[in-house]
Amino acid sequence: MSRFGAKAFQFFGFAALISSVAAPAAAAAARPDFAPSGSVSWIRIGEAEFKPPLRGPGPVAEDPAHPTISNDDYRRTGRQPTFPVAELSNPILQPWVREQLRKRNADVLAGKPGFGPQQSCWPRGVPGFLLYGVQPIYIVQGVRDVLMTWQGDHQIRHIYLDVSHKGNVKPSWFGDSVGHYEGDSLVVDTVGLNAKTYIDGFLTPHTDRLHVVERFHLIDGGKVLEVNVHVEDPGAFTTPWDAVQRYRRVEPATAENALVVPNDGTTSAGLAGPMLESSCAENNNSYFGNDALPIPEAAAPDF
Repeated sequence: MSRFGAKAFQFFGFAALISSVAAPAAAAAARPDFAPSGSVSWIRIGEAEFKPPLRGPGPVAEDPAHPTISNDDYRRTGRQPTFPVAELSNPILQPWVREQLRKRNADVLAGKPGFGPQQSCWPRGVPGFLLYGVQPIYIVQGVRDVLMTWQGDHQIRHIYLDVSHKGNVKPSWFGDSVGHYEGDSLVVDTVGLNAKTYIDGFLTPHTDRLHVVERFHLIDGGKVLEVNVHVEDPGAFTTPWDAVQRYRRVEPATAENALVVPNDGTTSAGLAGPMLESSCAENNNSYFGNDALPIPEAAAPDF
């Protein structure tokens, strides 16, 4: 990971590059504030998959017979990390989706590398964007839009406020996201997603009929950001389903929260703070002899 000096550019300087401007104080008081300062960011709580809802259909989960051993588990216990294996009995899965997951499960259990597009730094799409959390996510709230950025490889989502979806949306990696504030929540509606991404780390596929609604809100006195996710895709799933994601707040000089896990797996309160510069797609790797996906390129702008 490269840096501008000891640290990368200051976050407020980064925020100044976008078109949004600070909201009036009166309006800000009525909405959730996900970034009280430019150093506040959010890191995923728990493992790298969606959490189930309290009731009703939920996301694909791991096969209990083959529990995932994460890199964090390895650092704690020394056990060999494993790739996730999907539990196939979930009734939300249409037959073709279940078959695709079955084939991937078989490859993983046969010892083949189970890396996905994220490991070659391809865009995660929606709702997969919510699952990244090894490094922090920064949020900038403006009058016209909200900007969400992964520090890990600077993948960016733009959420345009108080507008309707564009007519004849052309499918793209992150789709067309529009949002509005509703009480203590930011509600985000996303359509126009291409079928090149995956729902989760199990590599659950979807179609370009995917429709995702997210509700971002603060809990636990502002220390936790919770996202309630609603997913519909009649081309891939038998029914709409719900999921939950949570992040903990990270902020310098707040000892209980000042933790960032960089790529080498170490922890350091000194790394918490303004966004660091990093490169990812420019340094894609071939893991264990497995051919890496090519560096993402665009022949023409998609905006």
